[in-house]
Amino acid sequence: PSVAMWLAGEQQAGRLRLAPQMLVTIAELRTPEMTRRLQDAFGVRPFDAYGCTEGLWGSECEHHQGIHLFEDTTLVENLDRDGQPVAAGQPGARLLVTNLYNRVQPLLRLEVTDLVTLDPDPCPCGRTLVRASAIHGRSDDVLSLPARDGGRVSVHPLQFGLLTRDPRVREFQVVQDGPILRVLIVPSHAAAAGNDGLEPRLGRAIAQQLLGLGVQDPQVTVERRPKLPRSAGGKLKLVIADPTARPVHTSAR
Repeated sequence: PSVAMWLAGEQQAGRLRLAPQMLVTIAELRTPEMTRRLQDAFGVRPFDAYGCTEGLWGSECEHHQGIHLFEDTTLVENLDRDGQPVAAGQPGARLLVTNLYNRVQPLLRLEVTDLVTLDPDPCPCGRTLVRASAIHGRSDDVLSLPARDGGRVSVHPLQFGLLTRDPRVREFQVVQDGPILRVLIVPSHAAAAGNDGLEPRLGRAIAQQLLGLGVQDPQVTVERRPKLPRSAGGKLKLVIADPTARPVHTSAR
């Protein structure tokens, strides 16, 4: 999705002229805001496929109402934090995935730390494969911040959708540094030059979003970067929840 957003920005700026009949994204969390921007840029609604290096677990159908899991080739168990099965319609804390077709490297109950909600209702397409109605991201991508009532507030990556909504933000990464959130942004070409007040505006918007979730005194800083670090496979980690992680100093190199 993050690479597709690069292409969408180039398309909307007139530097790219693509007319795809189909667009598929995989491997990263695609927020609803990203979906809308991709559809506006390319005129087609993107399909979301679900998988990882170890296999392809599912895909959206033509109705785009959740991801059908390929139960004929993959067994998926949705569990809570205590390892107990989660009822359909309730979000889980992790998946156990068993691959039925890989005879070279059998994968039995491989743990995938995705937060998934399974939909018990039938899909309009008529397929009987179980659907994941929502994939909220990885459990280790969830931030934990102090709450006004003295407890903790869990902040999911989807809460930062306002950044993917903003056409002046090309890509972003949120790094938790104790109680402080450092939001690293790569501006679009239109916002790359000059001081246009982008950082303080985004900082205020994110702080307001966190206040609405019950976070006590949100501390947010927004910093520009020429690029953000990616994995060897090209993935961009949107949220880094480890308070001891310090990729801020390496991202500009």
